[in-house]
Amino acid sequence: MKFLFPSQTSSSRGIAFLRVVFGGLLLLHGVQKLVAGQPVFEATITAMGVQRAELMSWLVICGENGLGALLVLGALTRVAGFLAALMYAGIWFVTEAGKPLLSDRPGVNAELLILYIALALAFAFVGSGAASLDRKLFAGKPAGKPARKSGR
Repeated sequence: MKFLFPSQTSSSRGIAFLRVVFGGLLLLHGVQKLVAGQPVFEATITAMGVQRAELMSWLVICGENGLGALLVLGALTRVAGFLAALMYAGIWFVTEAGKPLLSDRPGVNAELLILYIALALAFAFVGSGAASLDRKLFAGKPAGKPARKSGR
């Protein structure tokens, strides 16, 4: 029965595991684009009809690398999750809106982007879980409580 009702510690470890895997995947996508070269990625998204492809390519490369690293480390997890959700929602809107959810074509499709958006939003809501810089830096600080003014 204990398996059906995991402890808070077990749940926190599960969240941390998902955070590291998801952040690692974002980082992997970003590093892959850097290794291939920004002009290659820019050409790819230009062919998709993306406006301002140079700017957008750099935003995606920096977003995947930076947000992926923050998620792996568990630093600013809620902010990183929210920004990653925005980034992938934008990518979905530009590349996949109006297309079928499932397709037999290779590569990134709407299904994967929706999964990334959902995971990123989950971290925006639940935070970092165990073994994170957020926990280390902000341990013992109550969330949502205003600081008491001294002197009275």
